[in-house]
Amino acid sequence: MAHLLYTLVVLVLTSVPQLVSAACECGYQTHSIKSNENEVYTDVLESDFLHLKDINAQQDWIRQVWDIPAVGTAPWGRNMTLENVITNPLPGKIGSQGVNGGDPGLELRVSAGEPRGGAVRSGEVATARRDMKYGSFRAGIKYTGQNGTCGAFFFYQSDSQEIDVELLSKLYQEPTKAADLLLVIHADPDVPTNELFRPTTVGFRPADGYHEYRFDWNPERVNYYADGQFLWESTAGVPSKGGGLTLNHWSNGDPGWSAGPPAQDARMKISYIKAYFNSSSKANNADYKLRCKDPSNPDAVCKVPDQTSPPDPSKGTVFLSPNKGLPGDQPPPPPTNPSPSEPPTPPVSPPPPPPKR
Repeated sequence: MAHLLYTLVVLVLTSVPQLVSAACECGYQTHSIKSNENEVYTDVLESDFLHLKDINAQQDWIRQVWDIPAVGTAPWGRNMTLENVITNPLPGKIGSQGVNGGDPGLELRVSAGEPRGGAVRSGEVATARRDMKYGSFRAGIKYTGQNGTCGAFFFYQSDSQEIDVELLSKLYQEPTKAADLLLVIHADPDVPTNELFRPTTVGFRPADGYHEYRFDWNPERVNYYADGQFLWESTAGVPSKGGGLTLNHWSNGDPGWSAGPPAQDARMKISYIKAYFNSSSKANNADYKLRCKDPSNPDAVCKVPDQTSPPDPSKGTVFLSPNKGLPGDQPPPPPTNPSPSEPPTPPVSPPPPPPKR
């Protein structure tokens, strides 16, 4: 699933750390459910997709446009398109249906039918920020019930610096069967594969409702959770460079992985993203030192609550940032300094050639 991200349309040049006046100015305290320890991170990115009306109006996420031809045992290629990333906000503050009907949130769609141009139309978004280095990363997701897709939530810096939570819809087609999440770390070839890959059964069907998928990453380990339940700890191949988050939903018909394509349009719905992290940017770290004037202030560090049950759109969720990633009247702060190996995505036309697989 690792790949280079090629983009035709750029919503913003880069996203940036959110500035706050007093509350949370010294960071965000997360709690490790496994170790019962706390970590404080400097930066936040929170996205309330249940109330986002126009993806072009926000600055944190970029819809991806790229093609990969069929390779190996896959009969089809993959085509990430703008049209397969769709907003479906709630009509009010809480609820269970979006304004377009069906489940609310940001929809990543895999199109049914004969693949156009030899590739299955799919959807992907990635953060404008490419400087996330260590943190706690959480996504509220309802996966598709259609057979034949792969849905993923992951950190990506390069093919050897990647943390994945993946789900194949073919694994939970039986109504009473719980699903296997595929927890993966992509590392250098000298790290044994059995230390980087863990199929893990969760006690629910991911298509039956929204669930929070989470990974906590520090220099020594990566811990994975679902609805606050610990799943797996990996200490091998832990990434050490700053990068960004990606969510995608795709199919290429490969019987050994995604299977498909789906018989009907397949929809993966995202209700929120919550990311609390440090930055690999010297400029952002200097900004943090200026922002954090009094660490002893009781409001200077905000405690991040743990999600220990399935998130319910009809009840809402807790956000700590002022605008929750929604369009507002906050002026954009200065741009981030991306990692050296991850240059900012330029508004190129025509696009570069697809990556080799």
